[in-house]
Amino acid sequence: MVVVKEKIRTRIVKDARKIFIRNGFKTTTMDQIAHATGMGKSSLYYYFPGKEEIFRAVVEFEAEELKIMLGKTLDKADSPTEKLQSYMYFRLHHVRTLGNFYAALKEEQLSGMKFIMDIRTRFDREELDVVRGILEEGMEKGIFQLRSSEIGAIAISTMMKGLEQPLLLSEAHKSDRANLLEDLIRVLFYGVLKR
Repeated sequence: MVVVKEKIRTRIVKDARKIFIRNGFKTTTMDQIAHATGMGKSSLYYYFPGKEEIFRAVVEFEAEELKIMLGKTLDKADSPTEKLQSYMYFRLHHVRTLGNFYAALKEEQLSGMKFIMDIRTRFDREELDVVRGILEEGMEKGIFQLRSSEIGAIAISTMMKGLEQPLLLSEAHKSDRANLLEDLIRVLFYGVLKR
């Protein structure tokens, strides 16, 4: 019975995900979710207490999906340098493709929900852990020259967050995104001083 209930919850999450992406959290209704799932609204309440809990499950589902995709991406990279490059490409391209998760990270109107703040905090912590791990591996192998992997991880993850909107959401940069990302990586790895 527990397995069946989880399968139905997963189906609700997958169907609701599309509705939330199309309408946003605020304007999505339980009626719309019920219609998308082919269930009665009262049946939805058996599996989730309300819209906020469904949205939370959707965002957590996307966060887990993102973590798995990032892990697979980093596993393909051989060196710490390649891992850092892969992380940067991944971070700028894939986080925003998961619309509900990205909304949870960025939309101010969702900030009042405690679970949103928890998700943002967990994402920030996990992102720092990933970058710190890459930097520590590079430091151990003598590839990266840093005094602190923690400070390096904070700097890189802050930079990535700051570049998301101007670099990737701007219409002016869409055609030249690959070159811009290469320049970004070059600046990160080698700085701006001529050597």
